[in-house]
Amino acid sequence: MTHDECIEVARGLAPLLTDRAREAEIARQPLDEVIEAVRASGLFSMMVPKQYGGYELDVDTFFEVVLILSAADPAMGWIIGFYIEHAFWLAAFPDEVQDEVYGDADHVLAPVALNIAGGTATPVDGGYKVTGRWSWGTGIVHSTWVVAGCMAMDAAGGASPMMFLLPRHDVDAIDTWHIAGMCGTGSQDFAIDDVFVPTNRAVSFLALLDGSSGMTDRYDAPLYSMPLIPILSFAAGLPCLGAARSACAAFADQVKSKIEATGAVKGEGNFSRIAEASLSIDTAELLMRDVLADMMLRRGDASTEERSTWASKVTHAVFMCRDATQTIASLVGASGAMLDNPIQRCARDVSTASNHVIFERESRYGDYARQLFGQPTTNQIV
Repeated sequence: MTHDECIEVARGLAPLLTDRAREAEIARQPLDEVIEAVRASGLFSMMVPKQYGGYELDVDTFFEVVLILSAADPAMGWIIGFYIEHAFWLAAFPDEVQDEVYGDADHVLAPVALNIAGGTATPVDGGYKVTGRWSWGTGIVHSTWVVAGCMAMDAAGGASPMMFLLPRHDVDAIDTWHIAGMCGTGSQDFAIDDVFVPTNRAVSFLALLDGSSGMTDRYDAPLYSMPLIPILSFAAGLPCLGAARSACAAFADQVKSKIEATGAVKGEGNFSRIAEASLSIDTAELLMRDVLADMMLRRGDASTEERSTWASKVTHAVFMCRDATQTIASLVGASGAMLDNPIQRCARDVSTASNHVIFERESRYGDYARQLFGQPTTNQIV
């Protein structure tokens, strides 16, 4: 599919996501019907290499699609966006591994657990024995493969962060997903117990960060020259923007409905606060789009400092969205506390999503200030 076709497909899927959002929240996981609809739509193949039937579409397509889906349902925008983005991670593995993973399929559904401290890998003949337990297994419910990050030990007693790829049957899902927001993502814990992983299914996490994993040698498409972390920032950040957009639109609809029913305008004293919240959401989107434009221009040539600035700006946009959504939720009235009110769900979703490790505000803001003062940045996840 092309850029424009993906956007049209996303718009076509949006009503289904909105209609099923409450059911997914109650189920505490993505609905089979929704996942199958996305499979049929072809969107999961967006970042898959063409040799496996994918489209190799760039980050601007990803941005628009995930934002459309997130405005329909932030939780499903989150899960679908991460499924799409995780194909980018898989492109870092050797050809023979990707041949095995994709087989005859044009996409793979695979969670990626970034919490490196979750497990350890001990070297053995031909590979590693991996053991651990990971939280935030976004995508584990419908997955076919799993990527788990952990510290790989070496013979000298040292350790380095690695990402390990395992088939789903080697992983045990643990239903821990009782949470206030992003309920519909079903991001359960998962465990791996002393499972052998061959050497070619292990990739250095640092190589993923600095672009030295060999991805650009395998593929010519502009997508694969992008740094990983900025794409991850959008996968986690766009659902926050989508939640804020959705809350603002729902608020307007509910107020207009009350005006039509009563013929009177109430709460005009809050209009300035709603306007401020709406303008903050618009500003957050402009900030994200500014980062997107700079990413498309600089790609892998961006310096560590430039990538740090992108992360700080996206983080700031995310918290603008969170604050604006909470303002809207505080002004909607008692009906806003009902669990089936989309404003209430958006407020909980954005509050939860903004806690992703990529948006560690003190670190991101601290590094932004350090650059103002000509000091080196400290957060290496850029």
